[in-house]
Amino acid sequence: MRALQCVVLLALLAPLADALLAPRRTNAARVVRNRRGTALAAAPVAGASSKVFAAATGAVSRLVVTTALGAATVKANIVTPEQINGLAKVVYNFFLPCFLFTTLIRTVATYGLSPELLLLMPFAAVAQIGIAFLVSRFLLVPLVGVKPQSAAARELTLSGSFGNPGVLPLLFFDALFAGARDASLLPRLVALTSFYLIGFTPAFWALGNAILADDDPDAACLVVSPDECEAPTRLGRAKKALTALLKPPPVRAALGGLAVAASPLRDALVGPNARLETVFAALTRFSGAYLPSASLVLAGSLIAGGGGDEDEGDTPCLRRIVALCLHRFCLLPALGAGALFGLASLGLFPAPRASPLCWFFLLTQCVPVCGDHAATAMTRASPQVRHAPGAEHGRHVPAPR
Repeated sequence: MRALQCVVLLALLAPLADALLAPRRTNAARVVRNRRGTALAAAPVAGASSKVFAAATGAVSRLVVTTALGAATVKANIVTPEQINGLAKVVYNFFLPCFLFTTLIRTVATYGLSPELLLLMPFAAVAQIGIAFLVSRFLLVPLVGVKPQSAAARELTLSGSFGNPGVLPLLFFDALFAGARDASLLPRLVALTSFYLIGFTPAFWALGNAILADDDPDAACLVVSPDECEAPTRLGRAKKALTALLKPPPVRAALGGLAVAASPLRDALVGPNARLETVFAALTRFSGAYLPSASLVLAGSLIAGGGGDEDEGDTPCLRRIVALCLHRFCLLPALGAGALFGLASLGLFPAPRASPLCWFFLLTQCVPVCGDHAATAMTRASPQVRHAPGAEHGRHVPAPR
C-alpha cells in the first residue's frame, strides 16, 4: 500500500519537483539546453527526479518505521489498548486543537492573509472532500455491492472520502525541501498545509462523524435525508447541522485561531512586543506533542483495535480492498488533477509554471493517503462515533494496508 502510494506521488509530482529543485539556468545553461541529445541538457532533470524518488521513499520509510515501532509497543504490552484510547482523547481534545490554533496564528503573522491562503486552500480542501464523498457514496459503494445502510458501506464511504493531509505530506515536504536552495519553500508549504486544514478539519470531524455515527440526531442533519433529521423545519435542520459542525474541539480551535490571527490580539501573542508570549509559548509546547502522540495512537490502533465481525451478506474483504485501492490511488488523483488542469485552461486557476508550489501542494493532496489511519483515530477519539453501530467493543474501521 505504501509502495503504491509512493509510485502515485512520483508520477504526479516529479515534473513540479523538478521545476522547484532544479537550479536556475544561466545563459550558458540555456545554450547547453538547446543542444538536443546532450547529457548536460538532461542532467538537472535527472538529478531532481532522483531526489524526488529518494525523498518519496524516505518519507514512506519514516512512516513505516514509526508505525512499526508504535505497533510493537502495544504488541509488547508496553502501552495498553486502554492507554491508547486515553491518549486518543487527549490528542482529539487538546493536542490537535493546540496545534491548529498556534500554527494558524504563526502562519498569518509570518505570511499575512493572502487570498491563496485564506480562500484557495480551504476551498480546495472542501472541494476535494466533496468530490471524494460523492464518488464514494454513489459509485464505490454500489459498485462493490454492499448494503447502503450497512457498517461496511459507512466504512467504505469514510475511507474513500478522507485522507491525511498533515502527517505524511509534511514528512514528504521535509524530506524533499529541507536542504533546498530556496529556504522559503518548506515554510511556505507548511503555511499552505495549515490553511488547507481550516477547510479539511471541520469537514473531517463533522461529516466524518455523521458518516459513522448515523444515529446521532445532529449529525443526521448533515448527510442523510431530511426525514431522518429530528428538526421539523429547514431553519431547525440548518441549526442542528451547524451544531454538528461546531461540536469537535479541533473545529473550534481552527476557527478560533483564524479569528485571533485576523485581530489585534495576534500582536499580543506573537511578535517583538507580545505581552502574552509566555502563554503562546506554552500552547506551542503542547502543540509539539500532537505529531508524536497521534503517530502512537494511529500505530497502536493497528494492534489494539478489533476489526469486528463482518455483516451478514457483506462482500468479501478482498473485493473491497481492490475497489478502495483503485478509488483512492487511480480515480481520485485523476479527478483532482483533471479539475486543476481544467480550471487552469479556463483561466480560473494559475498555470503550473506561474504557481508551481501551489500546484505541487494541491497535487500531493489529490492522493488521499492514510484514510484508514484517520478513520481509526476518529473512531477512538470522537464521543459521537462510540455510539455508532459497531463502534462498541473498540471496533475501528478496517481498510487496506
